[in-house]
Amino acid sequence: MNRKYIFTDLDGTLLDDNKEVCEENKKAIEEALSKGHQIIVATGRPLPAAVIGSKHAGLYRKGCYILCYNGGMIFDCTEEKVIYEASLDMDNIRALYKSAKEAGIHVQAYDKGKVICEEDDEEIKFYARHGQMEYELRDNFPETLSKPSLKMLLISFDNEKLVKFKEAHPELENDKMHSFFSCLEYLEYMPAGISKGDGIIKMAELLHFDIKDTIAIGDERNDLTMIEKAGLGVAMQNAAEDAKKVADYITVKNNNEGGVAEVIRKFAL
Repeated sequence: MNRKYIFTDLDGTLLDDNKEVCEENKKAIEEALSKGHQIIVATGRPLPAAVIGSKHAGLYRKGCYILCYNGGMIFDCTEEKVIYEASLDMDNIRALYKSAKEAGIHVQAYDKGKVICEEDDEEIKFYARHGQMEYELRDNFPETLSKPSLKMLLISFDNEKLVKFKEAHPELENDKMHSFFSCLEYLEYMPAGISKGDGIIKMAELLHFDIKDTIAIGDERNDLTMIEKAGLGVAMQNAAEDAKKVADYITVKNNNEGGVAEVIRKFAL
């Protein structure tokens, strides 16, 4: 059997609009795993929230892995340990924090499994509700982080405000940090060279499999790199147009109808 390594995003892809996994997806996942295929959760979520999603899908078990923080961390579910991670540079964290504060944009970091921000505003409540994450309020949080954050996230319900911020601060895009939109409300800053696509390549190196045997399924802008770099790149029917443009296949079903099961059955089973 030609084993397939299937990387699936969570929100808007494997999970339905109620953050659950439909029965069709669950059945296809069980059948694929029983036949020796590997299914890997690939998400922008931090590890604690990624674990929740993985457990909902029945993918937190022996032999499973989680690619989280948009490729910044790889977690081995068998050993329950991190086998790879990449953090931001502290000088860049401080510079981004200062610029975002001056622009009046919500900015947050991650530390010890929690989201760290300064104010209990609508942006963090929105993020915590959708990302299923605990958060902690700290003043001047860059100086209280136990270690450099794996990513920084700017949130605004006004996408134009985020676009203007990104355009106004090219100095933040350097050899140690880059940014991208994971959705209209989220502008993410990650270590340079880190993305979901790069995460797939890193996992292939660590686990010794061929990229041509990979399938990547996603719906948002932070999924573009893995859709492009996988052996087969798939965009959900409900995906952003940018994702559909680079995909090899677009599902007939959306995230509420078992689009991931459609891919598993069509290309793996």
